[in-house]
Amino acid sequence: MSAHAKTTNPDSDDSPGTAARFAGAVAPAAAWAFVFLLLRILAVSGYDWNTAFAVSTTISFSDGLALLVGTLMAGYLLVAILLIGVLPLLVATLVWSSRGRQAVVVLSTVLAAVTMIALTVSFQIVWLPISAAAVFGMFALIRILPEESSMRRIFSSAMTSVGWVTGVAVLFVAALVQTPWVPEEQIGTTDGTITGYVLSVDSGFVNILTEDHTFMILISGDITSRD
Repeated sequence: MSAHAKTTNPDSDDSPGTAARFAGAVAPAAAWAFVFLLLRILAVSGYDWNTAFAVSTTISFSDGLALLVGTLMAGYLLVAILLIGVLPLLVATLVWSSRGRQAVVVLSTVLAAVTMIALTVSFQIVWLPISAAAVFGMFALIRILPEESSMRRIFSSAMTSVGWVTGVAVLFVAALVQTPWVPEEQIGTTDGTITGYVLSVDSGFVNILTEDHTFMILISGDITSRD
């Protein structure tokens, strides 16, 4: 028997498992991001394939966060309606489920709560927090039902799948909100005024999507103002 005892490297032993967990988390996130991006391009293009192809050329990987935030802000009313169900479910998961200890649940709950506060204050949507509180009260009543109750089983499954529920809700917004992720502008040109959205500014050219989902490329020198 060798005098040298075999040593183990904890980092080496854990690396396959860590890599598998990392891949298991990244792959669904990447797939979700791709579906979100595709739905946004199609939605703002009025689900016209040729327009969507033109719009896709204006987007880069660095635009991802701005695209997500801009989408949620552009579709604020739909976001408010979805928050009535999503935020109470996140809070219920945080309070009553073992998944509530996960960082993603805590962060999602905080972001959803801040979003609700901002929407309520900005647009005076008084019914938003009242409705969310009523839904949470309904969840509390469901939780005291017997364990064999079908409603309680459905509620427990929803808490277990809260990440998927939240992700699908955001995809729902992406598919229905046809307003682009940038503010609407009045673009003055040498031929008149265009109402639309500036998707990108390239060297010597400006890419614009109009209100009726028409993609236009203007020469920068022809633009006299942007308001």
